[in-house]
Amino acid sequence: MEKAQADIQKRTERVTVQQIVDGVLDMIRKGVFCPGKPIREVELCRRFNVSRTPVREALRLLQAKGLVEIKPGRGAFVAENEPADANPVVWLVQNEKELRDSIEIRNALEPLAARKMAENGSGDAMHDLRRIHDDFLSAIENGDADRIAELDEGFHSLIVKESGNPLLQEINMHLRQGMHTFRSKTFTVPQNVRNAVVPHTRILDAILRRDGESAEKEMRKHLKMVEEDLASNIRVYTEN
Repeated sequence: MEKAQADIQKRTERVTVQQIVDGVLDMIRKGVFCPGKPIREVELCRRFNVSRTPVREALRLLQAKGLVEIKPGRGAFVAENEPADANPVVWLVQNEKELRDSIEIRNALEPLAARKMAENGSGDAMHDLRRIHDDFLSAIENGDADRIAELDEGFHSLIVKESGNPLLQEINMHLRQGMHTFRSKTFTVPQNVRNAVVPHTRILDAILRRDGESAEKEMRKHLKMVEEDLASNIRVYTEN
């Protein structure tokens, strides 16, 4: 009887610890806990109605994932500077909200830009887009993540530029810095690289055919896949 009760208690504690881990992750994503800021144990105890023991275990698990730093005598802090060899998905987790906001804005402007380039883009721009895509495929074949990220940025930026809409171009300029870091992280994940090939090819084909409707549709589908890849990367990482 005592052994059965002990087993039940252990299972309950494990569930509680995972709930705390998930809750803290959610607060990091939403910016409730910001990089470099402390995570108060007493606040988590109150929020989850638990003792310090499962809270401390949850924080240790988050530290093992590189998302939390526990400083002796000072407590737990949201990780601020990831080590050079850290899993790049750590950065995606820490910046999830901002990335989703950026993708939402891109989804509002880039499909329109693709349509406009298909309908009005110059012949030289079409040639440049094809060249960028060919170089993109070569970089994938060579496994050069930095070059893949650079060419992905070039592909999308050229489409926005050729839209002929100065406002779209200005918004894109504001997004590029954050998206540059996003691309440098996301293209280290093989799944994300694979999932970019077919959409880019379809967008290019539609633009070269000067099929504005298809170009807009394919760009929208591509950005939906980018958002789904982000969610998948984070889910797989946080569940392991």
